[in-house]
Parts: sequence; C-alpha cells; structure tokens
Amino acid sequence: MGLVLSCSVMILWLQNQKESRQAQTSKINETGQLVVQQFQKRTLESVNSLRNLKSRIEETNGGYFDYWDYDAQLIINQNSAFKFIEWIDSSMVIRRVEPIKGNESAIGLDISTLDYRRSDWLRAKRDSITNFTHWLELVQGNYAFLVDEPLYFDDHFHGTITAGMDFSSQFDAIMQGMDQYNVVLRDENGMVFYEYGSSERVSGYPEFSIAVKLKSDRLHSGNWMFRLSPNQVFVEENVNPSLYLNPALGLLFSLLVSVLFFFMVTAYSAQKSTRSANRKIRALIESSPMAIYTIDTNGIVRDFWNKAAEEMLGWKREEVMGKFMPHVSDKYRDNFEHLKGKAVMGQPLKNKEIERKRKDGTTAMFRLNVGHIVGESGNDRLMLAILEDITKEVEYKNRLEESVKEKEVLLSEIHHRVKNNLAIIIGLIELQKDGLKEQELIQILNETQNRIYSISGVHELLYNTESFTEITFEEYAVRLINRIRNMFEERGKEVNIEYEFSTNNLNINQAIPLGLLINELITNSFKHAFEGMEDGRIFIGLYEEDDEIQAVYEDNGKGFKNKVFDSSNTLGVTLIKTLLGQLEADYTINAENGFNFKFSFRVKQKGAHSNIG
Repeated sequence: MGLVLSCSVMILWLQNQKESRQAQTSKINETGQLVVQQFQKRTLESVNSLRNLKSRIEETNGGYFDYWDYDAQLIINQNSAFKFIEWIDSSMVIRRVEPIKGNESAIGLDISTLDYRRSDWLRAKRDSITNFTHWLELVQGNYAFLVDEPLYFDDHFHGTITAGMDFSSQFDAIMQGMDQYNVVLRDENGMVFYEYGSSERVSGYPEFSIAVKLKSDRLHSGNWMFRLSPNQVFVEENVNPSLYLNPALGLLFSLLVSVLFFFMVTAYSAQKSTRSANRKIRALIESSPMAIYTIDTNGIVRDFWNKAAEEMLGWKREEVMGKFMPHVSDKYRDNFEHLKGKAVMGQPLKNKEIERKRKDGTTAMFRLNVGHIVGESGNDRLMLAILEDITKEVEYKNRLEESVKEKEVLLSEIHHRVKNNLAIIIGLIELQKDGLKEQELIQILNETQNRIYSISGVHELLYNTESFTEITFEEYAVRLINRIRNMFEERGKEVNIEYEFSTNNLNINQAIPLGLLINELITNSFKHAFEGMEDGRIFIGLYEEDDEIQAVYEDNGKGFKNKVFDSSNTLGVTLIKTLLGQLEADYTINAENGFNFKFSFRVKQKGAHSNIG
C-alpha cells in the first residue's frame, strides 16, 4: 500500500509539474505575442506620423514646405522615436534636416555615393513605396533606422521625406515591469538594435521567438527577429523550491503526511502562480492602448473592460459589467450575431472593420480582433475582444478615394479634349485638300492626317477605357492599319496586310511613338515597295515576353540597298529613326530581297511616375 501510494503521489506530482510548465510556457508565448503587437503598433504609429507630414506636402502641391521645419520639430518633440527628419531632393542630395544641431555633417550629403542606401532609395522612388532600412550607422554618428517617404506632386518626383528613428525609449516603456524577461530585437541583417532585461539564461524554459514583419500599406521593410527569454528573475517569481523539497520530506517522515503535505503545497503554489500571472496579464491589458473586454456568447460583458475601452467607447466598467455590450445598438445587432456565429464555428475574426456607437451618440469605425472561445458550453464560453479605433484612418481613406475619382474625371476630360482638338486639325487639313489639284501635295497632307490620327487614336482609347495611362495596343493598331489601307485602296493600291499581336497594355509614352512608327512603315511600303507588282503583301508582328516587345515588319516589295536607309535624310526615314530613339529600341534591317525590319525595346514600368515625360 505504501509503495502504491508513494507511486501515486509521485505520478500526481510529476503531472502537476508538467501542467505548471505548460502554463508557464503558454504565459511566455502570450507575453511575447502581446509585446510584439505593442512594438509593431508603436513603430507603425511613428511611420504614420511621417506619412502625415508627406501627405500635407503633397496635398498642398509643395506649399506646406514653408512650414516644414516647424512641423518636423513638432513631430520630433512629440515622438521620442524620431531623432531627426530630413529632405532628400530628387538628385539624392540631403538639402534640409531638423534639428540642424548635431546633424550638420548630413547637409549636402549625396547618398547616391552610399552603396547601402542607393538601391533601396531608388526603389522607393520607382515604386512609390515607403522604404524602411536596416539598423544603420549614420554619417553624423550613432545608429538609427532610416524611413524614406517619396514625394510626388505636380506630376513630378520631389525626393523623399526621411526620418532617423530609434524606438528604444518607446520599447522600454512597453517593457516596464517585465524584468523577468530578456528581450532581444535584431534587424534583417542580424544586428541587435534593442535589448531589455537581464540576459542571464535559465535552463529548462523555452524561449519565444518570431520573425516580425511591419505590415502597412505600401511599406517595404525587412523582417525583424524578436526573441523573448525567461531569466533568473522569472525563475525566482514563478518557481517555488518547496515543490521539490516537500515531497522528499513528506515521503521521509510519513507516506500519508507527505501525500497530504504535497497536495497542500501544490495547491498553494498553483494559486499563487495563477494570481501572479493574472495580475501581470491584467496589468498588461489595462495598459494597452486598444480596447479589450471579455464577453460570453450572448454578448454580456463578463470580465475585462480596460481603461482604453472606457476612453474609446465612453462607458465606465461598472456601467457595463454583467450587461449586454452598450455600443452594439439595435442597428448593429444583426452584424454582432453574424460575427458571433463565425466565432462559435471556430472561424478566425482578424482585423474586421465594424461600425459601432459611442456613449455620446456618435458613430465610429473600429478594427475588431476576437480570440478563441474558452469554456465548454452556454454562458461559460468566453471571448476576448480587441477594438482599435480607425475612424480617422477610414475618413482619410475616403478623402483619398474622392481625390482619385476627381483626378480620373480630369484625366478623362483631358484625353477627350486632346482627341477632339486633333480631330479638328484633321478636319482642317481635309478642307485644305478640297481646293488642291497637285496629287503630290494631297498625298503629303494625307500622310500628315495619318500621323495626327496615330496620336489621336491613343487619346480616343484612353478616354473610352478605365485606365488613363495605358491602352490595349492590339485594338489601336488594327484601327490604324485599316485606316491606312482604306486610304490607299481608294487610290487603287490593294495590298494584303497580315498582322499578329500578342502584347499586353502599353504605356501612352510608348504607344504613341510605336503607332507613328507603324504608320510610317506601312505608308512607305505603299508608296515605294510595290511599283509594278500585282501581289503586294505586308506582315506586322508584335510579341511581348519578359517585359520586352519584339517587333517584325516585312513586305515583299522590290527592296533597296541597306546603306540607303542609313544615309537617307527623307522625312519618313528621319521620323522612323527618331521614333526608334524615343522607344530606346535596338533594330536590324535587311532590304536586299524584300524589306525585313526587326526591332525590340523594353516595356516601361507601370507606376505613379511612369507617365512623367
């Protein structure tokens, strides 16, 4: 009996140790997740402050530069993460910096000479994205992250608003009271840029580590490696040495006494550990800037309702405890039931945007995250809800969408008016031809009309499509070919024109010169290639692969010496060479037996700056 009881006591003791260790491991992971969320939020808040400064400059078309120094100093004073804010112009030279004191050596610095800055800065310019560098040693000393925000206004690139950031003081505030952990943050290159707490490691406890990615709209940054490890302080606060001593003493004196004593100590230690863990978790939740509360499946507030929830929604904790969530009025009841049904079915509720009512009667937009349901059934099943106020963010997004719509209407009207004005010019040339008898002059005017039409056709397609920067080139090219063929067929010249296109949309800056080039090639073939021939044939091929256009133009005409093309200074040949230069195209020509002309060029990248001439 003594052996059975002793074995039972030891088995129970080991099981309790396992659960205790699992609870501690879970606590370490949950703490790590919460700390990561706080670090990410503080970091993105700082980036958004810089974006707001950029937006004010862009929305005023650069007028806000007059107040740049004051606004930059205000941001630095209000946000301890900012060490300095500077303006790097489009030539990659630092022109202004705030504060100037301590950063004098940065003024006039050409960052294009810095290998570790040049490529990332140019990518931010090209793709119109925020660039978040790794942990860098600055020219003026010390280390910081550099955040580049590209400036675009008046349809031009005006450099970047760049800030040097060090988040140590903000992260220290988040970690206040958590000395039982050692936290280390490394950038994507493995360099440590933040460390907190004693680094004395303890065996037997797992560490929490995660690759942290700053997630925000159009933000380029590398992964941070976050590692949280319990240290000796954690052991002293969470491990009771008597858990190991008491069973040995109990078994030594009396099996019965040891069993009773073991359960008493275990119960006491578990309660103490639970109370300590609850206090720390509650302290972390209370200090969170996001609203956090606990509800059952009927929407009744059961436990948490932190300070942020009181400030964000307006109701005090004592007003809501044990009652249905006051901010979910009848208007939002169906939405609540829908979301609750998803949560009960185990579907994740992450970053759901919802509208709710505050105590003062105003409505606001929130971002909702709901944790897993805990409990077995009925009202015992609890959910942890986290709310983030995104009202200003949504308002700003709506203003941006309205601004985009206005610009789309303006661009559409511009393309329409350009097309109409070009049509008027074509009509005036047509009137001018009525009184003419010289066929050579009429032919010159016809060719001029075709060139103008080549430009007008692009603007006509842009006006009739949703995109105002690029066109479906195949549709445009077919119209252009048919127009030229019809013009020459009226004069009795019939030529079979074949074509094959496999291109995507083309930017307007490439569509116009490519259309004019095709116009000149077909016109020259009709005029010179088929004299004395009955069976004229033209083939045009355009193929796109890996962002490169491969073009083939052939006719079965009488041909000419290759050197004639190189030395000719006629208007048609001059235009062809000029247009090839605009496209930055490489070409080959073989005109000894018929006419075979091949050229290729890179497709320009699509982007906010791709149409700036």
